Formats: sequence, structure tokens, C-alpha cells
Amino acid sequence: MMSTHYIAGQWLAGQGETLESLDPVGQGVVWSGRGADAAQVDAAVRAAREAFPAWARRPLEQRIELLERFAATLKSRADELARAIGEETGKPLWESATEVTSMVNKVAISVQAFR
Repeated sequence: MMSTHYIAGQWLAGQGETLESLDPVGQGVVWSGRGADAAQVDAAVRAAREAFPAWARRPLEQRIELLERFAATLKSRADELARAIGEETGKPLWESATEVTSMVNKVAISVQAFR
């Protein structure tokens, strides 16, 4: 599991408190890492605000293409994502797989709304 934060185009180690997620069934550690501290959160918000105008100027078709690539990546990693969701939440695999399918379909629904 990745334990870094993507801030202003860079992967950075978290400087905040240590976090961990426990498997609700066996109570084993699913992942652990460090959260962002206040300065990192501020930097991430600032970077997002600075990036927004350029994103908003992109033609709709370019934005849609990126969203569709994201959906394709979700779909290609569906089994891996479903297992991770199930492990972290205690949900059965069929229900976790439904969540992944919902994420993929949400992209399609959003794209359809703009076309």
C-alpha cells in the first residue's frame, strides 16, 4: 500500500500522525502509513487551487479522455481493488466487486451527462 501523498506534482512522505487500517474480521493490520500534517494539507489545497484554471481550460474531450483512461485502469485492476476493499472493510468479495463496478460506471454516467 502506498504511504505517500501526491502534492504539487511530487510524491511526498506524510509528516503527520501514524495511521493504520485494521482488518475488521481478524484485526490484522491491512496498511499503515503517515498522514499529511497541516502544512502538507495546506500545500495540497494550494496546489489544487493553482492547477484548477489550467484543468478548466482543457477542452472537454481531453478531460473526458483522461476520465475514460482512469475508468479503464479501474477496470483492469478490478480484482485487486475488490480484494483490497474487502480486506479493509470486511465485505464479501462479491460486494467489493460491485463497488469497483460502480466506480467504473460512475465515470461513464458522468461523461454521458456532459455529452
